[in-house]
Amino acid sequence: MQQFDFYLWLSGLWDWIWGVLLWFWGILKWFVIWILDVIDGIWALVALPENFMFLVRAILMPGLIFVLFALIFTVWYTRKIWARVQDRRGPTHVGKYGGYQLFADAIKLMAKETIIPLKAKRWMYRILPSLLLVIVLLTFAFIPWDPYWNILGAPGSAFPDLSVSLVLIFALLTAVPVFSLLIGWVSGSKYSLIGGFRAANNQFASEIPMVISSVGPAMLAGSLSMFSIVAAQTSIWYVVLLPVNFATFLVASIASVGTFPFDAPVADSEIIFGWRTELSGIYFTVVYFAEFAEQMLYSALMVALFFGGFNGLPFLPGIVNFLIKWLVIYFLFTLVTSSFYRLRQDQIVHLCWKYLLPLSVLNVVLVMFAVVYIPGLLPLVIGG
Repeated sequence: MQQFDFYLWLSGLWDWIWGVLLWFWGILKWFVIWILDVIDGIWALVALPENFMFLVRAILMPGLIFVLFALIFTVWYTRKIWARVQDRRGPTHVGKYGGYQLFADAIKLMAKETIIPLKAKRWMYRILPSLLLVIVLLTFAFIPWDPYWNILGAPGSAFPDLSVSLVLIFALLTAVPVFSLLIGWVSGSKYSLIGGFRAANNQFASEIPMVISSVGPAMLAGSLSMFSIVAAQTSIWYVVLLPVNFATFLVASIASVGTFPFDAPVADSEIIFGWRTELSGIYFTVVYFAEFAEQMLYSALMVALFFGGFNGLPFLPGIVNFLIKWLVIYFLFTLVTSSFYRLRQDQIVHLCWKYLLPLSVLNVVLVMFAVVYIPGLLPLVIGG
């Protein structure tokens, strides 16, 4: 019978412990080297001039911070226009010309207690308003604000130009009615649910003529790239050639946002406040900002599709030309919303399907015939 040699086992124990320690040291060393490599990679990305400028444009100008400050101005601008059109004073007391009123309202709304209904689906109730705002803000990344091209060859938008950026914008905006309906459903209120169905009905009815209205500029430019559509308008703006397309896009975009006169989804005299009824505190603030951000986005789209985008006065930077046109178009957008009475839900759908859709399709057909049978048109509209 073989005897157990304790001293031999004891002499090998140290080698085993040393091997385990070396194994742990190898894992720790690999982890530290991996962390250092990640930090070096991030630093290289930030330090490289082209990547640094990409981050600056994505965050500062014309990135997220720029859009948020523009959003603050837009709320004040909208209130002033509504006050002048309806012969009211509007915000005047908090700050110069009421400029701080929005900050006071934001503090008031965020300080309010957030009340979640008993029948609401809590985690969806909490996350959907933020996702709605993120979807709307993300589309701003594909707006060509200026003609500047950085080292990477990307135009003056937050993201590099894509050959199908126009399609991508509308693909992202298609999620907005879905979020409106889901917010109304998860709130656990019949008023919110009815408002959600109305909002989805509004947006689905209006987005089809709006998308078709954007086909005309894309056909004239020969591209689905937003930057290419803007760059093609150096000789003539497409609003001159496609005024009906612009009108149908304007009306359809107002209906898609769901503001006056298409505010049946949030009609306070019928369904309290529609799909936003049960939102309170920070959640209502986020959705409120998302509505104004959507109005800003559609105004910027109209500038890019029909008014030449950054093309304009040659002695001004492209971003300045774009913002001047955007202010004018947003003023027109708000003027329409503050001047008409509310339409019923059936009247909204009737207008979108019976009038806007045939007009937008007719414009596409006319553009097709013009491109084919007018030989000198295409070189003219793409800037020679």
